[in-house]
Amino acid sequence: MDPNLKSYPLLSYVLSRLPSISSRLQSSPSSDTPFDLEQPPPIDAASSSTAPPPIVDQMPHLSHPKVLASMTHAIYDVAQTRSVLQTLGPRPDHESVDMAHHKLAEIDSNLSKSLEELVLSPRPEGVDQAEWRANLADKEQQIRQQAEQEKSMYKSILQLDEMHEAYGKLVKQAEERLVKIYEKAGEVADDSEPVEETNPEVVGILEEAQGKGLERVDLCGRKLRYLPEAFGKISGLLSLNLSGNQLEVIPDSLAGLEKLEELNVSSNLLESLPDSIGLLQNLKILDVSGNKLNALPDSICYCRSLVELDVSFNSLAYLPTNLGNELGNLERLSIYLNKLRSLPNSICKMRSLRFLDVHFNELRGLPKLGD
Repeated sequence: MDPNLKSYPLLSYVLSRLPSISSRLQSSPSSDTPFDLEQPPPIDAASSSTAPPPIVDQMPHLSHPKVLASMTHAIYDVAQTRSVLQTLGPRPDHESVDMAHHKLAEIDSNLSKSLEELVLSPRPEGVDQAEWRANLADKEQQIRQQAEQEKSMYKSILQLDEMHEAYGKLVKQAEERLVKIYEKAGEVADDSEPVEETNPEVVGILEEAQGKGLERVDLCGRKLRYLPEAFGKISGLLSLNLSGNQLEVIPDSLAGLEKLEELNVSSNLLESLPDSIGLLQNLKILDVSGNKLNALPDSICYCRSLVELDVSFNSLAYLPTNLGNELGNLERLSIYLNKLRSLPNSICKMRSLRFLDVHFNELRGLPKLGD
């Protein structure tokens, strides 16, 4: 597939780490398949103890899960486009593209001639003018439809060529984004830097909250390893952004944020969510993408005000059975890049759902209405 991704080492590496690609390789390896940089063959058992890929030796921060998660976010559009193009087929060669342009011009020329002859054709004797015009309109429509049918194949060739051309630009831009992410990886992935036991900014926020009511707190990318229990006492808080940190747990005390409407804990190191999250009755937007979640607590079904839920880029093997029965207001559900093999039938009951993204899972099918 164009372009040759050997010219884009970072993008090739990140694409090779996508779970959908890895699982497909493990399920259907073939010694006759040519080496694809985006789909490296599974490691042989005899060499399983060998060193990581050379690019990791050269760029050690790639082994940091947080850096890899950020990079995976950055190339999601490339992965989607590549998946579509793999279904549509390879890029047409130059001869096919030139031929398609020539054929389309020829069809348009013949169409113009046919329409001109139709307009200039005399009205038969005894045929009413209105009836004649109606007949002309019908014939014109038939001629145009026939021309469009003839053009459809050649248009599809040009559209596929344009998609591949756009994909090439997308790949180049994605590699540039990954380079920029890696350049900042030292700040994100360097665990050797001392981290203060209590972040001064966090202390300042808690002190400010005692004097006046806070509605929004943004602590994105502060290298936080833990969040003080006292955060659950900021009773008037509406929005809390803790994304891009190093949090491994969310304190149960956050259940005290009764007015909270938005909670963003994406790109952290969370392996679970507290059961107390179900007490956030006013929560409308929850983003827990880019963590290490294996499951969602059943109590999340009690967050009945949820409108948007993003649990993508995790390791979820299943969703709560009653998710669709309880979250009737949910409009957007993002669950791509997980390990889901099935979805609960209750999802079919989400009448408000407008957006559902299940790309890059291990789904064997989708629930059907009436199941």
